[in-house]
Amino acid sequence: MVMRITNQIQQSNALQNIFRITEDLFAANQRVATGKRINKPSDDPLGIQDTLTLRSSIAQIQQFGRNIDNNRLFLNTADSSLDSVGLGISRALELAQGSLGPASDAQTRALTAQEVQSILDQAIQEANSQVKGHFIFGGTDLLNAPYQANGAGLGALYSGNSDTLEVEVASTLTIPITRPGSDVFGTDMNPAVNVNTLLSDLNGGSGVTLGSFNITDRGGNAAVINIGGATTVNDVILAVNGAGINVTASLNASQTGLQLTDASGTILQSLTVTESGGTTAGDLGILKVNDGNIVGGDLNPILATTTLISDLAGGNGLTLGQIDIVNGALSATVDLSAAVTVNDILIAINSAGVNVTASINSQGNALQVVSNDLTTSAVISEVAGGDTASLLGIGGGNVFTALDTLREALERNDTSGISASFANLNDALDTVLQSRAEYGALARTMDTLEIGHGADEVSETAQLSAVEDSDFVKDASDVAALQLALEATLNTSARVLQPSLLDFLR
Repeated sequence: MVMRITNQIQQSNALQNIFRITEDLFAANQRVATGKRINKPSDDPLGIQDTLTLRSSIAQIQQFGRNIDNNRLFLNTADSSLDSVGLGISRALELAQGSLGPASDAQTRALTAQEVQSILDQAIQEANSQVKGHFIFGGTDLLNAPYQANGAGLGALYSGNSDTLEVEVASTLTIPITRPGSDVFGTDMNPAVNVNTLLSDLNGGSGVTLGSFNITDRGGNAAVINIGGATTVNDVILAVNGAGINVTASLNASQTGLQLTDASGTILQSLTVTESGGTTAGDLGILKVNDGNIVGGDLNPILATTTLISDLAGGNGLTLGQIDIVNGALSATVDLSAAVTVNDILIAINSAGVNVTASINSQGNALQVVSNDLTTSAVISEVAGGDTASLLGIGGGNVFTALDTLREALERNDTSGISASFANLNDALDTVLQSRAEYGALARTMDTLEIGHGADEVSETAQLSAVEDSDFVKDASDVAALQLALEATLNTSARVLQPSLLDFLR
């Protein structure tokens, strides 16, 4: 059977060939120009999925690398600061030993006390080290110097918090780049918040401004909470829970502050807490807007004589044992294992018959013990490898207390106090060395991860190239072949489709 091929069929076929070759030529030219095999999802739907996954993974690896590069300085600075403090403690030990020699007297010990004071001042300065304007030993309080000299007693006062600032350096792995100075140099007994905590003891003893604040639950119900007559945290909880809205107040899980739980069935807005002209909500740590529940900030209560031992260390409690006290010719071993409250500790020390006064320090976060005799210095040290003196901030591994106690013993020409200081200085040095070891381990982790991230980035970049990069030689050859095919098609079509008189006789 013979089929008649019309001019229209010839023209259509020729145009289709030209369009097809032109499209292929454009795609080949684009691959050569961009160096990419996949320039749009339709080029390779499965390949584009792999490309996006690999690009996301590479971007995450690069961010981990930047996190390491940007924050390694925190660890290096901390190690350098601790190295300086450790050298200072070693020098203080040398001075203490020398001051007990036969050539020493009250005058030489007074001069030695001045050098120890300089070592203490330098140690406090190192504890206030900064990186990029941020203090590295204040926990997450980055903007305020964590340590100040204790004008009313021995050692130094810590005003940071007990949290750590962490940075993500790998998937599901974070590293602390700041630490609480209380873990490194001195003590923060860090009492937890409980329902009986006085509002006046919150916020480091600054208390809470008594007044009103507003709560609007997620269902749109609003209430004004008036705590003008409140005394304890429980009074605040009762005021919120009795407001008639879908919000329940309680202590948060970490026992650092309050939590507001919204039980609204219909959700119209965010749970909102605002002020009523004062600072009450802010002081309570709940001045927030949240789509879910509100977890309040750290209310940082100070120690009180009624504070339970079980409420210390953020609610984890302290396990106390024995301490040794030397005050001139007087000495005693005091057992604190049966103490239930802070007041029990104070009574036990004050009644030990060594002429000392134990009290809560002016910062309200640790204890202090001073001699009632201006010619002697009270030295509190650990018993049989315990840590009770350190936990209470009155001796043991507390760097500043150890240095300041030695300084005081030297000033008072108290040879018994100088001798008793050796144990605390060695414990303080061990504390610093342990902290340096921990920082060193973190730095090694960062270095190891950085090498691993570099290898991963190279590997995944190679995989990405294999998926999306073009074969330049092949694509250049395709361009030449398609260009030749296009020219041949155009020439052939021009000859085959020449018009004749019959084209116009229809």
